[in-house]
Amino acid sequence: MTTQPPAGPPQVAGLDQAAEKTGLALPDGTTRLIAAPKAAGKTRTFADNMRRQDHVEAQIAEALFRAQTEAVGIEDYAYTKQSSATHRLAEIGGTVRLACWRAGIAIAIINTTHLKIYATGDSGASKTQMGVAAFEHAGVKFPSEDECDAAWARWLVLDVLGHPVFKVPAKHRRVLAKIELHRKEAV
Repeated sequence: MTTQPPAGPPQVAGLDQAAEKTGLALPDGTTRLIAAPKAAGKTRTFADNMRRQDHVEAQIAEALFRAQTEAVGIEDYAYTKQSSATHRLAEIGGTVRLACWRAGIAIAIINTTHLKIYATGDSGASKTQMGVAAFEHAGVKFPSEDECDAAWARWLVLDVLGHPVFKVPAKHRRVLAKIELHRKEAV
């Protein structure tokens, strides 16, 4: 009689997207920063924006596919921020979400305040506080704030799925009930 070894944690990634760069936390725990290509001239053109969108989507899709990602936590847009980059970020974010959906990767859109509460217990936590919390809980320092937030998105989804990487206080975990994984319907 043979038995199957217990299944390990699901392959979960995390994303923190911005118009110019995206933090990516891969299922193996590594992180990277994906920078958008620079504009060809002084003024950003439609073609520049399309190249940026294509580049970010392709880089993320390849990394998630290569890592056999099953679910991804994506930090939601900061709706209170008003800038010219907001529309570019929405286009990039929508393209990435669609690529994950098409690939059958479950998607959790994580409100920025929920991510901060999970990490620090404070809905208004700063980027520095997020980094300090990552060091306190996981012993990790990240090269960028975007990679740190992406790691927190990954850790949160792993906890939602019953595979916490470390223990955070119960008051931090209260946000887990608000996280929903969206899955593509079977065709």
